[in-house]
Formats: sequence, structure tokens, C-alpha cells
Amino acid sequence: MKARDRHYLFVCSQNKLRSPTAEQIFADHPGIETLSAGTNHDAETPLDNEMLRWADTIS
Repeated sequence: MKARDRHYLFVCSQNKLRSPTAEQIFADHPGIETLSAGTNHDAETPLDNEMLRWADTIS
């Protein structure tokens, strides 16, 4: 039986450089699913409660 993938959420303020880069770097690692989001209201992908519930690790 395969263990469930770990969910990693990468967060920065604008979600334009840092968190999307981290998401891409780790996206192809086995056993990992990644997302990225931003904390500012005008972020490319704003952080929401669903993402926080989804994540096992937030960085």
C-alpha cells in the first residue's frame, strides 16, 4: 500500500517569485504535492483556508 503524498504549501507575500519557484523546484519530487500562495490581498494566488487545510507543511 502506497502512503499518501505529503502536501507542501509555499507562501510569500506576492506569490510572484519565491513561493512559485519553491513550488516548481519540489513539484517533481516523489511523494510530494506542492502549491504556492501569497499573503497580500493582491497576490497572484491569494492564500485561503482551503490551502491551509490541504497542507501538511507550510513554508
